[in-house]
Amino acid sequence: MKIKTLVIGGSGNLGSSLKKNNFFKNQFFPSSRVVNILKKKDITKYIQKHEINIIINCAALARMKECELKKDKAFRINVVGSQNLIDVLKKIKGRSIKLVHISSDAVYPSQRGNYSEKSKIKPYNYYGKTKVLAEKLVRKYANHTIIRTRFFNKKRIKFNTAATDSYSSSLEVNKLIHYIKILIKKDFIGTINVGGKKISDFDLYKKYKNNLKKCLLYDIQKQLNFKISRNASMNCKLLNKFIIKKDV
Repeated sequence: MKIKTLVIGGSGNLGSSLKKNNFFKNQFFPSSRVVNILKKKDITKYIQKHEINIIINCAALARMKECELKKDKAFRINVVGSQNLIDVLKKIKGRSIKLVHISSDAVYPSQRGNYSEKSKIKPYNYYGKTKVLAEKLVRKYANHTIIRTRFFNKKRIKFNTAATDSYSSSLEVNKLIHYIKILIKKDFIGTINVGGKKISDFDLYKKYKNNLKKCLLYDIQKQLNFKISRNASMNCKLLNKFIIKKDV
């Protein structure tokens, strides 16, 4: 059977990287005018026309500041959009389409770090709340993979300072795509943390931006009216257990 992959949210950071590097054969990257995740008819028509087998849902309002300022928009895209996708997939007869849903480490409290898939879910801002709600919807569809992650594009580091006391397990986007391919190939079902080793924001980004300056989390937080993470690092033992050395 010919595998055909539909990427929803193809103009974003992850979607554009998938498209640029052609990581999957027979990829489809319709614009939001062709497949609007808020319109079930668009989704249904495209899936049926192209006989899609796999969907990677990258569609999200991910900028935390914008989510706080435009909560209705964030809810529509991140939650209602996911609900529409699940509703459509449940109605398709005769085949089960694989849904890979890109979630976030923002579903965790992100204060003490080392969060596993079994850790308490307690988002620290509105963006995280929408991702928690979306995950609950996706779990109602059997053939799913929920990827909790944080990623960046080394060619798009626009900020000039980074905190030495803020930590995560953030991955470069191409490494994330590599893991997505493996999880699809191995037909992983369920929720999984996908990240690297715990590292401070400054130590991570200085590898790609030589003139990056140090700051403290406090310096960033005092400029915002919403919470950001102190230690969002994840325990990725399940990922490491699932992926054998030759896959890396």
